[in-house]
This record gives sequence, structure tokens and C-alpha cells, in this order.
Amino acid sequence: MNVIRQILILFGICLGATVVSGLLPFTLPASVLAILLLAGLLGVGLVKEGSVAGLCDFLQKNLTFLFLPAGVGLLEHLDLLASSGLALAAVCMVSGFFTFGAAALTVRLVQRIQKGGRNEGTDL
Repeated sequence: MNVIRQILILFGICLGATVVSGLLPFTLPASVLAILLLAGLLGVGLVKEGSVAGLCDFLQKNLTFLFLPAGVGLLEHLDLLASSGLALAAVCMVSGFFTFGAAALTVRLVQRIQKGGRNEGTDL
């Protein structure tokens, strides 16, 4: 019965995010909104970690199967990917660099917050 409860909680959050995403005056994917909503509910304490942990662990262990349809969909457009492969590689390199930089700055900010704003002893 616990698994059904976990599924209902996550399904409810995804459904709520889909509704809110449709009502927003700008484009925001429902999946991103659902993650933010789940994080907020976990942070506030309205959803307990134990109430979704088992299902989340299962989904994380089987994440590769969830991306399989997207990979097959890419194969249908292989000619398009091949024709713009160099541009795609450049975008991946540049965005990877910015992602790495944003992650490093986030870690540094979190370290400062955890140390109470003191700048001493940061690793980065």
C-alpha cells in the first residue's frame, strides 16, 4: 500500500505542475515545475522524504529505460544531426563550460552560506 501512496503523491505533484504550467503566461516545462514543486514541498515539510524515497530510488535506478524512447526518436532524425553535427558539438562544448562554471559558483555560494558568510577556507 505504501508504493501506491508514493505513486499518488508523485502523480499529484506532476498533475499539479502540468495544470500550473498551462496557466502560466510564459513557457515553463511541467517536468521542471514538478521538480521545483517537489523540492519546495520537501523543504517546507508538507511532503516527507520517506513518503517518496522508495519510488524515487526505483526511478533513479531505472533512469536509462526512461530515456530510451528519446534516444530512438533521435535516430529518426539522424540525417539532420549529421548535417549540423559540428554546430551541435560546439553548442555542447560551450554550454558544458557554462554549466561547469555555474556549478562551481553554486558550490562556492553554498559553502559560504554554510559557513555563515565567512570567506575563509574555501576550496574553490
